[in-house]
Amino acid sequence: MADATPNQLFELWRKQVEESTQAWTRLVSQRAPTVGPPDPTAFWRPVLDQGFETWAKLFAQTPATPELLPQWKQFLDQWIEAWSKVLGQAMGTEQFAKLLGQSLDQFLATHGPLRRAAEQQTEQALQALQLPSRSQVTAVAKMIVELEERIERLEDRIDAALRRLDGKEPK
Repeated sequence: MADATPNQLFELWRKQVEESTQAWTRLVSQRAPTVGPPDPTAFWRPVLDQGFETWAKLFAQTPATPELLPQWKQFLDQWIEAWSKVLGQAMGTEQFAKLLGQSLDQFLATHGPLRRAAEQQTEQALQALQLPSRSQVTAVAKMIVELEERIERLEDRIDAALRRLDGKEPK
């Protein structure tokens, strides 16, 4: 392998990618059994198939050169463009919207109880450590703000009373 030229190395790499792409295409395109839970990859299977087909076409069309970087950049640009197109089409479907909605519903259904349980555990831990909770700190902050407002009103009334005593302001 030490005597291999860049072209030979590129061809070995290319052959490996083509073989792995074909293997993945065969694996992904296999039909799921009709009995049992739904196949979670069924929605993405067309996306993956098109991506693998794009890879195979690109490697079949692109001539091998010793300059790998321009070839690799061309491959990445075409790959990104193909995936962008396929994903854009897939995300624009009603099925995608339905699956995304179901996923968000499941997340929210599990997140709410978990969050409440975590808040209760935090509250209990803070009480055990004799530290104030968020709600207690918020209540104290609210009381301080209300106290500041009352003090400002008292200051205004005292200033007004002093001005009247000095005769600077009519009664």
